[in-house]
Amino acid sequence: MNNLQQTSPNKFVGILRILLGIIFVMTGLMKLFMADYAEAWSIQLTEAEIPLYTFNYWFVPILETLLGLFLFLGYHSRISAFLVLPIMLVAIYVHLTVTDPGAFPSQPQEPYMPIVIILMALVIIIKGAGNWSMDLKSNG
Repeated sequence: MNNLQQTSPNKFVGILRILLGIIFVMTGLMKLFMADYAEAWSIQLTEAEIPLYTFNYWFVPILETLLGLFLFLGYHSRISAFLVLPIMLVAIYVHLTVTDPGAFPSQPQEPYMPIVIILMALVIIIKGAGNWSMDLKSNG
């Protein structure tokens, strides 16, 4: 497990990880607590025919929030970044299949954001958590 936490002091990666954490915390909390985003999330699940609607409606935003917190803190960042990948692959599918513009209140319908997030996650998987992370502190 220590190898997964291995990282070096890298400010760029630290900033990237913190930004990814903020994005995931915000996304998860908006789906859970903001009516417009909850409705958009519901449209996405329905139109994309994602199975287990009720489970995914609650589980995914809670998971996104928790992953965001782990990334923000830099705790087991590689594992968290790896878990971001399947979420974003499904997000790409949703962006490509859902036609209702109301399903994407704060981003374009094209899957630009999921692709950028995948790239951010890959940097963290490869490089580790970087500066200002609990992973870095546990290595020292």
